[in-house]
Amino acid sequence: MSEWFGTWFDSDYYHLLYKDRDYTEAENFVEKLAIHLKPNTADLILDLACGKGRHSIHLNALGFDVEGSDYSTNSIKYAKQFENKRLKFYEHDMRLSFPRKYDFILNLFTSFGYFDTETEHLNTLKNIYKGLNENGVFVFDFMNVDHVLANLVAYETVTKGHIDFEIRRDLINGKITKDIIFLDKRIPYHYTEKVSALGYAKIMEMMTETGFTVLDSFGDYALSSFDSEKSKRLILVLKK
Repeated sequence: MSEWFGTWFDSDYYHLLYKDRDYTEAENFVEKLAIHLKPNTADLILDLACGKGRHSIHLNALGFDVEGSDYSTNSIKYAKQFENKRLKFYEHDMRLSFPRKYDFILNLFTSFGYFDTETEHLNTLKNIYKGLNENGVFVFDFMNVDHVLANLVAYETVTKGHIDFEIRRDLINGKITKDIIFLDKRIPYHYTEKVSALGYAKIMEMMTETGFTVLDSFGDYALSSFDSEKSKRLILVLKK
């Protein structure tokens, strides 16, 4: 059986459901990161799990050398239309070693925690660590699990285009699970998202075990201070 992210992220329905993501917020976040991190124009940045490349494209527009990698064939195929001499995209499973080293690796918008085992998550972090040049920087942007669980919406219906998506959320076997159920042309569909409920303490433990040192922690895309109860995001800036 295919892993859930292999089928769901490549589906047209995934892109329909999430078509109204806030691109302005994403661009503002990238700009704030660039100001905070101060990369120089000779640095090479990897946007890991880049999806269709929205963060990569904006970073490149700001004047940086960027590569974007993603597991999804369809997302990379779409992103490649934006390639230029300083912007490239390639397919990659983050559980595997990277083809080259980078000065910055960004893993944004909860693009982590998808795998079945903690070993796979740790191996991914180790690949990121090994994929950085000396003194390289890793930016990890994950949901704040404590906040998410305290405010979990168990059921809702979201209408996008001609489809009513029935969404059910629960914590099952240590994973925040989202069941997405809908009909299209009277054909029933059922997809599932599963993200490991990695809380602040667990993530910090994994980063320490990998060898990272935390430089900064933020709680939202405006780079406000992290608050374990109130912050929606957990954004870590880590150094090799």
